[in-house]
Amino acid sequence: MMNQVPTLFFYVLLLVATAGLAQKPPGVWDVFDTGAKGDGKTMDTKAIQTAIDRCHAAGGGKVYLHNGRFLSGTIYLKSQVTLYLEAGAVLLGSEKASDYPDQTSEYPTYDEHPLTSKAFIYAENSQNVTIEGRGTIDGRGDLIDNRKLTDPYVRPSFKYRPRILHLRGCENVQVRSLTLRNAASWLQTYQACKNLVIDGITVDTRENKDVENPNREHAVRHRNTDGLDVVDCEQVRIANCTISSGDDGICLKSFSPDRGCRNITITNCIVSCGASGIKIGTETAGAFEDITIQNCTVFDTFGEGIAIMTVDGARIERVTISNITLRNIKRSALFIRLNTRNKQFGQPGPVNKPILKDIIIENIQGTRLASLGCSITGLADYPLENVLIRTIHFEFEGGITDVKPGALVPEKADAYPVGTMFGPALPAYGFYVRHVKNSTFDQIHLRFAQPDYRPALVIDSAEEVEIRGLKAQTVARTPELIRLVNARKVTIANSRLTAPVGSFLSVYGDQSAAIVLTDNQLGEAKQAYSFEKPALKAALKEYGTIQ
Repeated sequence: MMNQVPTLFFYVLLLVATAGLAQKPPGVWDVFDTGAKGDGKTMDTKAIQTAIDRCHAAGGGKVYLHNGRFLSGTIYLKSQVTLYLEAGAVLLGSEKASDYPDQTSEYPTYDEHPLTSKAFIYAENSQNVTIEGRGTIDGRGDLIDNRKLTDPYVRPSFKYRPRILHLRGCENVQVRSLTLRNAASWLQTYQACKNLVIDGITVDTRENKDVENPNREHAVRHRNTDGLDVVDCEQVRIANCTISSGDDGICLKSFSPDRGCRNITITNCIVSCGASGIKIGTETAGAFEDITIQNCTVFDTFGEGIAIMTVDGARIERVTISNITLRNIKRSALFIRLNTRNKQFGQPGPVNKPILKDIIIENIQGTRLASLGCSITGLADYPLENVLIRTIHFEFEGGITDVKPGALVPEKADAYPVGTMFGPALPAYGFYVRHVKNSTFDQIHLRFAQPDYRPALVIDSAEEVEIRGLKAQTVARTPELIRLVNARKVTIANSRLTAPVGSFLSVYGDQSAAIVLTDNQLGEAKQAYSFEKPALKAALKEYGTIQ
């Protein structure tokens, strides 16, 4: 037994002595082995890029960042490479714009072609690329801007503002679990990518976190820090993300008339931002098809809660949005717009004819919504078609008492689309709807925090509209619950008043016709209906009214 003790002791010493010489798992490239310092002061760009290049040349694997703060300029991600940031590791962006070379690309960009733009992590036409881990990528965008501008109220040029992630033309992309913060521009952009998964990331790039400050762009220098931009991508899954951004939160775009965003799901995300929470647009050259957005929360947002728009010729169809909660939205809670701004991206070429149809929005709740109201509007030559709004519970701030029923709402066919484009308050406190065809509003419940004299719904220059189960708050000085203006083939059924009102329905415009009311409860109305002209009475038929 005594003879065995020295032997056992020898093997223990041998294990201790050789522990530091253990081989790393195959397929892992540690950036410390290629010269990284990880001290947050020494530039580690070359060391990280060397590890990526060797990993790619070997056929793929994992480039591993751990136990350090790695300062770097532009990193070029390549096919079959996973960039992995261990928990506690931080990848720091350089303060110098010169450390982010301009990227010339075959893909169009926001302003010009070919694109010259900057990025912290860049890839083009790569396959099977992944960026993941529980670490952090810090773009330090505030420091880059401070080097280039002296006027704190001037928005810095795109020329000097690198994105944190910019991937183009890539296939089989995964971005998982990371924290991405402090971008100098759009935080992450994916353009013309296929099979893209973004799951469980945290984005924190909001310059002005005080949504109650109306002067958001001057409170701190505004950098257009969108949280997540998907441009002309297909087969996209965005899930389980938390996004706090200085501009739009999650945004789908199109720069190419012959491309588009297709087969996209967005689910289980939490968004708070300085502009629109979840948005299709503004850049809309191509197509948007087969998009599902569900189970998300949008709150403390300076712009729109949910926005869908085609303004540069895009065709938008088969979009389903459901199970969303909205809170403290400073512009329109829901904004749907078709117009003809017709901006072109990249080289000039033909502009498509816009289409916006087959939209379902259901099971949406919202409180502390702007008194502005919601708008769903097209153009006379390009009406919205087949829009279903169902099971909506909205509480608006209200408080608009200066009501001018005859005031005209400008078309603004080529204006930049935004909830306030028609003025600080829409004609309806709930929904202003114009130039739509074959659309339904079902089980819409509306109320306000402060007395508001506007109607709940205004339907203007529309055809084949159905309103069912409307229950909306009014006050005695509200002229009508619903106003129709040049509306044809309208059915209003199973709706009721909850408080006194001037009239349940008013009808304006010589083109109003074929209005049918069925089984509505009108007991709180001083008069059931009012008409701009006596001849318009012939446009209305009534069945089963309950007084």
